[in-house]
Amino acid sequence: MSDDLVALLAQRLSDPAALAAQVTASEHPELAETRSLWHPQSLADGHAGVGLLFAALAHGSPEHARMAYAHLSAAVTAVRRPAHEGLYLGLPAVTFAARAAVTQPGEYASLLTKLDEQVALVARKLVDQDAPRIAAGTAGARMTGYDVVAGLSGLGRVLLAAGPAHRDTTELVLSHLVALTHPVTGPGGRNVPGWWTADPILLSEPDGIPGGHFNAGLAHGIPGPLALLSVAYDAGVRVPGQEQAIRDIAEWLLARRGTDGTGWPNIVTLDQELAVASGDRPDLGRVRAGWCYGTPGVARSLQLASLALAEPEWNRQAVAAVAAACDQPGGERGYDDATLCHGLAGLTTVAALMSREPGGEQLSEYVGKLTATLIQAADPDRPFLWPATAPIGPTTAHRPGFLDGAAGVALALHFALNPTAPVGALPWDAALLLR
Repeated sequence: MSDDLVALLAQRLSDPAALAAQVTASEHPELAETRSLWHPQSLADGHAGVGLLFAALAHGSPEHARMAYAHLSAAVTAVRRPAHEGLYLGLPAVTFAARAAVTQPGEYASLLTKLDEQVALVARKLVDQDAPRIAAGTAGARMTGYDVVAGLSGLGRVLLAAGPAHRDTTELVLSHLVALTHPVTGPGGRNVPGWWTADPILLSEPDGIPGGHFNAGLAHGIPGPLALLSVAYDAGVRVPGQEQAIRDIAEWLLARRGTDGTGWPNIVTLDQELAVASGDRPDLGRVRAGWCYGTPGVARSLQLASLALAEPEWNRQAVAAVAAACDQPGGERGYDDATLCHGLAGLTTVAALMSREPGGEQLSEYVGKLTATLIQAADPDRPFLWPATAPIGPTTAHRPGFLDGAAGVALALHFALNPTAPVGALPWDAALLLR
């Protein structure tokens, strides 16, 4: 049944030109919000993201390989590069999808040589922009400078996959993220962790948080650097201070769970951070279990750290937190969105991955329930089977892409139920910094 749904969605997404026309024309009223988000070089909502679905399915399937090639071609043919590029937008997004589509040595080699060089340039530019602040020990990290979606954590994952040819830039990125963990002098002259930021959490909140904050979500917060540093360390790519940085971030996260001891908040405010540092236990709150913010993303980053440094207690606490998230009131049916970013597919993917690691076996019992709910959520009468919650308002939006759309749901479902399915040298879920 699940493979039938994936095949049906793949059929509907197979023609890049027809899909782009369908989305941008907004013939269906509920497509209106998707139209403004679509960009051919977007991993979230564009040909790069849809191509990632076919890239992941291409291993052992020439038909899907051809579809991946078609979407990658549409992403780079007569397309203007966006002004700001990161893992989820621009040439880095295309690079990730292309490398995930490699099914045999030499495939896409010429394209990837050119794309990898562009990713390295984008990464070096971000490092150069922030290096003076880091060197001076000045507070004020920018989330878009270090996070998974737009910053160095996401770019670093692409470069790590590029191998020895770009090892120097990869190590530069890792060293910069290590430096990000060093204490800085924050507001009021108090020492705080180096990832303190005055940035708003959302663009819809331009005034930010009084006193700034410490972002605790995998998409935009410190779990992103933790995941990259850990994956690189486990792969043998190491720089001075990397192990200590992993330990510092992991221990910071474990000490800042919600008052129930399991879930994590979106952010830790400056006042909360100072209270925790002084030994108090303020009510940090918690959010629903998503990849972008909340327990699943944070827990997987901790599990990656535990695997890298052989710290089984970190893994035990991470697994227990995900089990608690699966057991929360409403469980797998408590989601109004099926997608990867903040919906059920994100929790499903994390639970499936964590259950396959040593010490994560107890999560296996939840995977069946999660995938059954994803199957039930599919509606063939919808344009892309799984609708998403619209960015604005309590309505639905039909989005074909990876992060907030149907392609990501299909990937989560397929690989949760087919754990031995081949994924190639760069797994699709590495785009989420989950490995």
